[in-house]
Amino acid sequence: MNGKILSYSAGSTSLDPFKFRVIDALKPTDKMSRLATIFPDLQPFFVDPSQSLVVDAYPAALGGMDAMTRVITYLHPPTCIRALRLATAEKRRVVFIAQPLAGADLLLQAMDTQMDWPSELLWATGGYPLPASLQSSIEAWLAERGCRLTVLQAYGVAELDHTLMASMHRDSESRPIYQLIDPRLELDARDDGCSLNKHIRFQGTRTANHDRIESCGGGYRIHGNPSLYCDGALRWLDQWQPGDWRNYTGYLSDRDGVVALQQRRGRASNTEVAINCLSLPAMAALPRGVACMPVEHFDFMSQDGMSWMEKPKWNPSSFKQLVERTNTPQVAAAA
Repeated sequence: MNGKILSYSAGSTSLDPFKFRVIDALKPTDKMSRLATIFPDLQPFFVDPSQSLVVDAYPAALGGMDAMTRVITYLHPPTCIRALRLATAEKRRVVFIAQPLAGADLLLQAMDTQMDWPSELLWATGGYPLPASLQSSIEAWLAERGCRLTVLQAYGVAELDHTLMASMHRDSESRPIYQLIDPRLELDARDDGCSLNKHIRFQGTRTANHDRIESCGGGYRIHGNPSLYCDGALRWLDQWQPGDWRNYTGYLSDRDGVVALQQRRGRASNTEVAINCLSLPAMAALPRGVACMPVEHFDFMSQDGMSWMEKPKWNPSSFKQLVERTNTPQVAAAA
């Protein structure tokens, strides 16, 4: 392994020293060209590397982009802003690589400055689900600044490779529909159309996987690790409005049945109005009897151990019991 880059999973809690993958620059892949073939909207970003600038804010080494000019930001907001300004000055498109919540916060901090924006930005994201409401909010905010947003949601397995599958489209319920990108990944289908739960094959080797990959018309749906994400919480996040994402990072915790929400830095609010700290659609989508509590940005980090490099835990116990009941009557009365 001399001369190689070893990449561990971003956000993993594993301490196994051998759970890494090897990034070998001497063995380039054709992943970028395959993406551009499957998703023609990506061709302007990848076909001519001289016209794009990669702004890398991902918390792990990816590889496969050696032909492209790249700025590694280390998730540092000023560095990200400088890179975006560089792309604008050189009239380059931006390939912005970042996980959903960290990426959104970096873009919001850039929006708080008086700067010109590049005309096009491809947000290549992964690691965990990107809520549709967050995507549409960022898209609208960038459009106000003359920047057109394109989103690519990538799915990989840390010890194997990044972007094994990718999505640029959602179904009628706002769930991403993924396409197979890397032919080394083998998906085993059962009679019910689902891949084998908890296992996939990569280059013929069977590998454990905590996600469930379900085949559907025109692609695949990916159901994330249930120990981190539950459908009820994801549906609730999709009811968030732009103002909610402006005020809160999306990191949350369960405090004896109360959902604690991390505020963005510098956006404190009055805790006396915590029952209506979110927009009416978001409050109405909460499980009946569940309240939200805003928590100051750094207090949340101290009390809940939050880091931008860690995946959010979107699985509060109150949402695990959610079926179709909401607290619509309660919020309507409060309003």
